[in-house]
Amino acid sequence: MLQFLWPVFPASLKARLCKRIVVTGAESTGTTTLALALAEDLNCPYVPEYGREYTEKRANVTDAPWREDELVEIAREQNELEDAAARRSTNGWIVADTDALTTALWNERYFGTRSQKVDAIARQQVRPFAYILTSDDIAFEADAIREGGEERHTMSERFREELEASGVAWMEAKGGRQQRLDAALSFIRSL
Repeated sequence: MLQFLWPVFPASLKARLCKRIVVTGAESTGTTTLALALAEDLNCPYVPEYGREYTEKRANVTDAPWREDELVEIAREQNELEDAAARRSTNGWIVADTDALTTALWNERYFGTRSQKVDAIARQQVRPFAYILTSDDIAFEADAIREGGEERHTMSERFREELEASGVAWMEAKGGRQQRLDAALSFIRSL
């Protein structure tokens, strides 16, 4: 892409052409930490995980079972947040902390099967330039809304399977914060 032309592209074209790096992984594996660091290093918009925001608002009903329509809303809003960030990118990059595909995997975890509606939304998202999977090789840090610490390894395996099948370039970031950031940046630059 001709970087010098990026500022004059219309927002709709930017939304389609922007290189999207999606940081994903099981719960409490450092996705937010790595996504924020990558966005800072790449000097580009950061897209927060809408599912976390939604869950924090939902906190007063954490004992209530999840509903498919909630995950549909989360996937849809995540796509919209990514598109908005891509339209305002000044250099053709965004970094997203999760995506609609991640929501599809959480639907599978909660309901034991994939949702046709969530999968359809995941297929509508602009194809990521690359995925960075955060490894479950760090300690689980509980908070008010995290669950599934005992399932992190199983979820990490599902992420690996899904990313391998996606056809999108991906790598798994392991180790400490700086080690993960260095590996992710090296991977992105190699593409």
